[in-house]
Amino acid sequence: MTSGATAVLVFPGKRVQDLLAAYEKALVDSGFDIKQHDWNGQYYLHKAILGSKAKAYFVRKIVPFGELTKSGNRLGAEAQIYPSGNQAVLRVAVVPYMELFNRAEVAFVTQGVFEKIVEDDWSVEKLHEVVNRMAAMGFAGQIPVPP
Repeated sequence: MTSGATAVLVFPGKRVQDLLAAYEKALVDSGFDIKQHDWNGQYYLHKAILGSKAKAYFVRKIVPFGELTKSGNRLGAEAQIYPSGNQAVLRVAVVPYMELFNRAEVAFVTQGVFEKIVEDDWSVEKLHEVVNRMAAMGFAGQIPVPP
């Protein structure tokens, strides 16, 4: 069971390449480091990480209750960006990452109850920050309506 925050947004009349550029700029401006953006023929697979492995590890080991601080944690932003008709679609998840590995935390296995609450809250905050930065660049997405 993974925790974090997710969103699916559509951008009518936008090109996938333009959406990718805006998304990457919003991530970088929010403090993320881009680790991967690969086109597989149907969509861009995108991964970015916020926070240092070493810093998170040492904060957790040295600071009392360091796992409950932002500096003692890391986040990953994983997304798919793809065309759908005349619109571009962004499916994104901001999830807590393990302090030593570039893998998502597993609730109650690699993170405790209070740590999960703190990290979920931070994930939601960062997702809102990224989406708001994109909206400021003219990429105000819409929630897709089911057919």
